[in-house]
Amino acid sequence: MTPARSPVGSHDDDPSCWTPADFPNGKAHVVVDIPAAGLPVLEDAAREILASGRPLDSFSRSDLPMPGLAEPMEAVSREIDRGRGIVILRGFPVADRPLAAVEAMFWAVGRHLGDPVSQSVMGDRLGHIIDVTDVDPDARAYRANWELSLHTDMSDIVSFLCVRPAAEGGISRFTSAVAVHDAMARRHPDLLDILYRGFPWHRLGEQAVGEAPITEHRVPHFSECQGFLSCRYVRNYIREAAHELGGLSAKEEEALDVFDALARSPEFCFEAMLEPGEAVIMNNYTVLHARSAFRDGPDRNRKRLLLRLWMASRTPRPTRPEIEIYGAGRVGGIAKREGSVPSFKRRASAD
Repeated sequence: MTPARSPVGSHDDDPSCWTPADFPNGKAHVVVDIPAAGLPVLEDAAREILASGRPLDSFSRSDLPMPGLAEPMEAVSREIDRGRGIVILRGFPVADRPLAAVEAMFWAVGRHLGDPVSQSVMGDRLGHIIDVTDVDPDARAYRANWELSLHTDMSDIVSFLCVRPAAEGGISRFTSAVAVHDAMARRHPDLLDILYRGFPWHRLGEQAVGEAPITEHRVPHFSECQGFLSCRYVRNYIREAAHELGGLSAKEEEALDVFDALARSPEFCFEAMLEPGEAVIMNNYTVLHARSAFRDGPDRNRKRLLLRLWMASRTPRPTRPEIEIYGAGRVGGIAKREGSVPSFKRRASAD
């Protein structure tokens, strides 16, 4: 199957095509505050969850109506699915709250944004972004402290809630993949053709039972479906597959290098430090994200901690089937494998 090529190089009318110049106030330009009247509602939902004794992931959207918050969350959902694709939701009460209560609040909000899916072979639908390399030096990148390059995750929507920042570092970075696409269409159209063709991806040991370690198909870096442009990109997954399949051509490497250089340049990338109580929510087909390296302090109980949700959207962006990495597809996430952890020995820098 040959990925469809975009008929035009410009998406100027698409709100997901933005640059830092469109955000003159930086992070503040994409911040949405949780309404003050909604905070007691959110805490009531958390208390209800914890008092029930039921597993967190057994609570559906219908179990958590949250009057007064449902409508603002619908507006956030529309912004993610059909707008700029990025919102920083501010005001989660995390200070002096038990972690279980914070997790319950985040889950309650997430259920109004989409349907959480498994993020790893552990089957975690609410993940912890925390450095575990002291016990697993080969941990998947979200469980490590090194710098992450710009990439997308494997779901329709991703959200991170900052519970505790690092002692040093951990700055978030965001880029519109749509804006980078249009820049490449203007400046490097020959390289854009390569990205539409795509690359085999390594599943890094998180394939389901019976699934091959490397995708049987090329995953398009860019693709278009029903007029919607989408991006799927993690360079390390491409790099690891290429290592086993004989390498990339010089032109393929150039295409990825040019994309990376544009995506991380100040022309297209803006930085923001997530503070405790702030959750960034992103469309994984239009927004690339990254993080600088970070260092934790000496107190192991105060490590940098972000909560993460991968979610299937209820109004998903139309995408081509070959954009999927795992057989479970967009609504299945990564299949759980008993006794497994997200760990893979890298031959190169991780993403």
